[in-house]
Amino acid sequence: MGITGERIRAALDSNPTLTLLKAYSRDWVLPLFAEHLDQIDGSVSAEWFHERVSEAREQVPDWQGSVTPAEHCRDWVEKRWLETETLNGRLRYRLSPYSLRALRFVRELVEGETTVSGARLGSITHAVRLLADMTNPDRDVQVRRIDQQIAELRKRRQDIASGRVRLATLEEMKQQLREILAMTRSLPADFRQLRTMVEDRHQEVARRAMVQGPRKADLVEDYLRENDLLSKTSQGTAYLGFSRLLSSRQTEQLRADIDQILAQEFAREHVTAAQREELDGMLSTLLAAELDVQSSYVRWSASLRRFLTRVAHGRHQRLLSLADRALHAGGTWVQAEPGQRYVPQDVLGVGPLAITDISQTQLWRDHGPQEVVVEVTEQRTTLPTADRAALRLAAGTSPRAVGRTINRLLASRPVVTGAEVFDATAPEFQRLGTLVSLLDLAVMHGQVDINLAETVRLSGDRAAALMATLPALVFDAPVPTKEVP
Repeated sequence: MGITGERIRAALDSNPTLTLLKAYSRDWVLPLFAEHLDQIDGSVSAEWFHERVSEAREQVPDWQGSVTPAEHCRDWVEKRWLETETLNGRLRYRLSPYSLRALRFVRELVEGETTVSGARLGSITHAVRLLADMTNPDRDVQVRRIDQQIAELRKRRQDIASGRVRLATLEEMKQQLREILAMTRSLPADFRQLRTMVEDRHQEVARRAMVQGPRKADLVEDYLRENDLLSKTSQGTAYLGFSRLLSSRQTEQLRADIDQILAQEFAREHVTAAQREELDGMLSTLLAAELDVQSSYVRWSASLRRFLTRVAHGRHQRLLSLADRALHAGGTWVQAEPGQRYVPQDVLGVGPLAITDISQTQLWRDHGPQEVVVEVTEQRTTLPTADRAALRLAAGTSPRAVGRTINRLLASRPVVTGAEVFDATAPEFQRLGTLVSLLDLAVMHGQVDINLAETVRLSGDRAAALMATLPALVFDAPVPTKEVP
């Protein structure tokens, strides 16, 4: 479907990416975002970013004014240039997907990036070949294509083994690296854009549900399936395909290939530190972005399911409709006469609500008569002897107890071995569990030599002595017993 002139005009006034690019303040806002937020993986504290805003305004006198940095940030949040989150009770900022898109557009203009590249053409060729296989019902054609690919690979293998194929030049390797980084650099922003779409779509569905249903709680799941963003939109299906790829065995091969690149002389001598870091963290960044989208989808779906279930109740429906009309009237009032407005009387009788959308709250609860009686019966019985013995054995063979023994021995000598720690343990705790704890602590805080072996004798009621062999364990520093579970 083509884009009409009306849709373009509407986007110029409503799309946050376009409003940022045409804003009067873009001359200092875009450099501010690029310098302090674009390269941050996550969010920054509000206090720290307010200081950066003040510093940016002080550099150019024309940018100074009476508006405080906090007011600037609130305005950018309302314009959807910034997003907020609360961590440990403190406000934090991060770039919105719309700002990331604006910065990417400007970066492509400044750096002269182009979408024409060999890597992108190879991706297009592979996608066209897959589509050709999908649309052709003749299996023989697909088999012949695979046979042709196998023959081409065998010929290439012979050429490489015989030396008839030249090695890649340094410039070709640099160009390939630039193409890889250019193609993957925009993916985190696309993921964040999809996460924002999930939130917007769920709010839209909640608002529509208040008007036209569902009317019964048993219709909620059907309603959710009909409005599922990930299965009903092209962006969602593309995300699901990418998510399946990240969860497949191809991810292991991708990680191995990245490690191989970083281990070569090319990475050490001709790749910048920033490029190495970007390449090394590429997979983890994509996985984190994918998990962020999935978590947001699960969280908002659960919230929408609760909301739709509550909407089915008639009393709650009437309250939601009244509150929605009140919010709409307040928005129209502020739009006609800009400025803060206060309603002194609590018309709805629900108190102040810090919300931007009516679907975020629950205005009605069933406060029927409830009586909860808790009775505590005093019991002076003790644990059975077998259970007490089991608890004592678990505590005596735990990593915490073994760590205390190691630290006690290290107080009088520079180095202790695993056998010495085992011998210094009380005889009743010289069990297999102590050996397991010793191995765990040696891996985490000591040294393990599998070429040497030590033999210890396990305690217990046995007709014959039971000996255990373990690798040589050495401890030369105290073990942090507080960190041991």
